[in-house]
Amino acid sequence: MTGPITYREAARRLGVGEATVRTLLRHGVLEQTPPPDDGSRRVKAHASIHLDSLDRARAWLVERAAERAERERRREQHGNPPDYDHVWLDTATVAAMAGLTVKWVQWQIREERMPAMFHGGQYWIRREHAEVVVAARAFVERAASMTGGS
Repeated sequence: MTGPITYREAARRLGVGEATVRTLLRHGVLEQTPPPDDGSRRVKAHASIHLDSLDRARAWLVERAAERAERERRREQHGNPPDYDHVWLDTATVAAMAGLTVKWVQWQIREERMPAMFHGGQYWIRREHAEVVVAARAFVERAASMTGGS
């Protein structure tokens, strides 16, 4: 078949429902053939699609499925540490350890003063790294209080 095809045939070839075919037409992914010019009643019933636009629609559907899969993967990662080989702490936990704010921890990470990994929509700090940073901060504060400076 080389000419235009119906919505139903396009849906069958793409493996989707006719409503999806109408959505693809609205988004400009599928191209509808112009209605006949003869003024007949067929104009109202006209529902045909260019066969050439099916390949573009297939590619678009594959791209959308990949985007959905990526969103689902990110959603599953959210709140989970990057791996289970180390003990990972979130910024709120590290802030509580240091007795400071989450903003301070985030600032330390942005300034590359504290090693961290961005995973699942948040920063994660290995426990041993957080302990070193917190201990160093306590040491500086204690030294400053002993010398009378700030």
